[in-house]
Amino acid sequence: MVVRTICNYKVSAAELWPLLFNSKMDDKQPCYLLCGLPKPLACRLPDGQGGVGNTRECVSDKGTIQQLITEWDPGHKLAFELAQTDLYFGPCVKSIVEQFELTENNEGGCRIVRSTTFKVKGPLAAVASIPMFIGLKAIHRYVFSNWKRISA
Repeated sequence: MVVRTICNYKVSAAELWPLLFNSKMDDKQPCYLLCGLPKPLACRLPDGQGGVGNTRECVSDKGTIQQLITEWDPGHKLAFELAQTDLYFGPCVKSIVEQFELTENNEGGCRIVRSTTFKVKGPLAAVASIPMFIGLKAIHRYVFSNWKRISA
């Protein structure tokens, strides 16, 4: 299943790019209706280095996600896949592949598209995919709104 979210910013792609791997979230909740949804706290490069083959880490109030960077095109594209997680949904997930694509617009800002492709495993995979989709969409929106505040 694919979750895709688009957002426009009033800053350039070069200014937005570092937030994809080095940002902290504010105290706002991602979604009050989804009890138990992990609240993103920060994303970072634990090695201090970006690039294909390196690790991106996302920290939430419920655990961490380690992601292997598969594409690194500064100011344009970042892609990665789930390497490991200690979050509660980890055993139910077969794979998560994500990418951010940034494009400049004519007004001096940029557009970002975040796509998350995930596969759930187990006998109830089709049913479990629905709350997973809703939760990921809420997290996409939450992170994008945080980045808007940070970049303003």
